[in-house]
Amino acid sequence: MSIYIRKLLPLALLMAAAALIVACANNGAQATGAFQTAVAVRVQDTLAAAPTTAPAPASPQVTDTPVATLTATLAATEPPTPTPSPTARDVKSPTLGPYELSTVEVTPVTAVPSPVPRIKFEDDVKNILLIGSDQLDANGGYRSDTLIVVSVDKTASTVTMLSIPRDLYVFIPKSRAQMGRVNSVINVAKNVPGGPIPLLEQTILYNLGIPIHYYARVDFASFKAIVDTLGGVDIPVTCAFQDYRLKDPSLDPQLEDSWALFTLNAGWQHMDGDTALWYARSRQVTGGGDFDRARRQQEVLRAIYHQARTQNLLPQAPALYQQFQSTVETDMTLGDVLQFMSLALSLNDLNLRSYKISPPYVTGWTTPNDGASVQLPAPDEFYKYVQRVMSAGSTNRAAQTPYLVEIWNGTTWKDAGDLAAYRLGLEGLVVTQGQADSTEHATTTLIDYTTSPKGSPIAELKNILHLTDANVIAQPDPYSPVQFRVILGADYNPCTYTVSPLATPTP
Repeated sequence: MSIYIRKLLPLALLMAAAALIVACANNGAQATGAFQTAVAVRVQDTLAAAPTTAPAPASPQVTDTPVATLTATLAATEPPTPTPSPTARDVKSPTLGPYELSTVEVTPVTAVPSPVPRIKFEDDVKNILLIGSDQLDANGGYRSDTLIVVSVDKTASTVTMLSIPRDLYVFIPKSRAQMGRVNSVINVAKNVPGGPIPLLEQTILYNLGIPIHYYARVDFASFKAIVDTLGGVDIPVTCAFQDYRLKDPSLDPQLEDSWALFTLNAGWQHMDGDTALWYARSRQVTGGGDFDRARRQQEVLRAIYHQARTQNLLPQAPALYQQFQSTVETDMTLGDVLQFMSLALSLNDLNLRSYKISPPYVTGWTTPNDGASVQLPAPDEFYKYVQRVMSAGSTNRAAQTPYLVEIWNGTTWKDAGDLAAYRLGLEGLVVTQGQADSTEHATTTLIDYTTSPKGSPIAELKNILHLTDANVIAQPDPYSPVQFRVILGADYNPCTYTVSPLATPTP
């Protein structure tokens, strides 16, 4: 394995196993200290035998490898001399620090909000703030344009991802307090005691009520390199996606001739690092805007995790930890990372939920002093939504008896069934695909075999599939092996937003 790839693998592992996804579920298989130690000492053999080139991209379908299987494989070799296994620190939940409203730098352009109530989490819930930033400027500053809170609930065996919009207009509780975009906190805090990350965490606690236990930050260059090292990733593009893109990454982005219109058709698309970054960052797209960008970013993170797991990279984290320290900025120790390893190895997508803050929980507003377009939290509803989704782990449908949905692809588009299955799976539904008859269906139909409306996800199904009551057929059957059957027709539209005119890029 080349030195270049070895230096990037730790960052990919951190993103997948603990930081930029922590998309994992604790299905009762907790790794022991002996298992962690064995992984750490045997990983050298894995590295020595690794290919010198990136492997071919994997299928989007990932086969889970139980922790017990990995443990048995390790036990079949000569055991090493036991060494202490690093353990996670006892990280206390942060509290809101001091701030002075009387020292606001300028007269606020909108009312300064009161701190929202702190959301109550159990002790074994850990919240990780993932920060995606642009390049450092000449003064060492950057913008935190991607903010995702990943909440891991070990008891409920669930993980919740919540994307915070970059333009969310919030109160920044520093010694000389002020209002501003949440992505500006990093640069506002240049001279604040403790540095910018603690202030960002305090800002999130003040305005969203979420205590942050760990953080990890990665920039654009590292992100692209991670994806390329993994051999690319497979992304479900649910709607034909079009935006302007640099013709070549080496061209000057300030020149209009450097840009060209680029299109991704709907379906499963294999993306290299540059394409994945463009897909995750684009805002002036043919619909969706900044709020849809949050969805795409979480899809890319899922794909990175699946690819890292498919290539069996997760057990290499202990041996590569020292290298990752120079690649990603984080406050997580090796012990902190290892506490998530058994969870990452037992991932079940039903235990991972994705959320984003968007209308009606925020409202667009233009600041009167500088004409900036920002998003104001909707009174009352904003906090209720954040509190509800951050508590979703304990009530996740995956912990209950899940509904089984069978999809028949009655179209000539081969990816239609896969896209529908992916979207429904994000809602905590168990999805299987059957074979439709040879006749192409004109209209998408939902057949409901349930016998009770209690807890029924039919409203979600209708919303995701863009169906009306006229498309639903009730056929109560207590003996049906599935609760719902979806027959996709030629009218099926997997898009998650309304298409809007394309804007011209501004260098």
